[in-house]
Amino acid sequence: MRPISLTLQGISGKIAALGYGNADYPPILSLHGWLDNAASFEPLSGFLTDYYLIALEFAGHGLSDHRPPGTKYHLIDYVADVAHAVRSLALDRFYLVGHSLGAGVAILYAAAYPDVVEKLILIDGVGPLTESPDKAIDRVRHSIDAGLIHAMETRSNSKLYKTWQHLIEARTKASPLSLHSAELLVRRSAKEQSGGIKLRSDRRLRHPSPLYFTEETVMHFIKGIKCPTLALLAEEGAVVRRNQTRNRLSAFENLEVLECKGGHHAHMDEPERIAKAIDKFIKQY
Repeated sequence: MRPISLTLQGISGKIAALGYGNADYPPILSLHGWLDNAASFEPLSGFLTDYYLIALEFAGHGLSDHRPPGTKYHLIDYVADVAHAVRSLALDRFYLVGHSLGAGVAILYAAAYPDVVEKLILIDGVGPLTESPDKAIDRVRHSIDAGLIHAMETRSNSKLYKTWQHLIEARTKASPLSLHSAELLVRRSAKEQSGGIKLRSDRRLRHPSPLYFTEETVMHFIKGIKCPTLALLAEEGAVVRRNQTRNRLSAFENLEVLECKGGHHAHMDEPERIAKAIDKFIKQY
């Protein structure tokens, strides 16, 4: 399905997005994972033809603007970007889908704005990473030090890939996914320039965060979600191996859990199966 390119306003610049399907159909707002981009929902779009699928692109990813110099990529700012984008799109009610990082953002947003999220679908993600308070001092120092190093670096330090194939293969090594899925992601997240191919994504996305939520805080957000929720957990994904997953799942007020074949990017590598589960969940009640 050929998408329409959208440009929305975030808290600190342009937020790019892709719109798939008929804009008059029920909207699904989709949030991608860390270092992915809006193209990660292209495979699903071909099987969710009864909806208008809008795939947002987080700041620093894909074609969206980077955060201003001297600033960090805070998780809560992604939530604010979503709120700004929803206003730009004039959405009153919608279905919200989040994958990985996007699932964490979706949980925070759905709790903060319960009146606009009709149903919530989480793909291999059940909330943001957390950390105990006794780790906070080291985390702040490491985050500041990463910023100091970045400030001393020059553009020439950015890695260049010789060919698109080199970059595609490198992406499959970063996290297991098919070559086709990797190509969808890198074609949008990189650009050709003199000397090779360079990633568009902001290098600061890899910097350690200055602050993590505590597990108690995330549990309060989950308990604040009122809409029906579907958690799609990949059998070979990341979530099933996390110690806190079971406790988080038990905290949802209205939850359906479905284990599915595949890895962390199952929505890209097995789109028909994931799309059928999403469609059934939306239409069942």
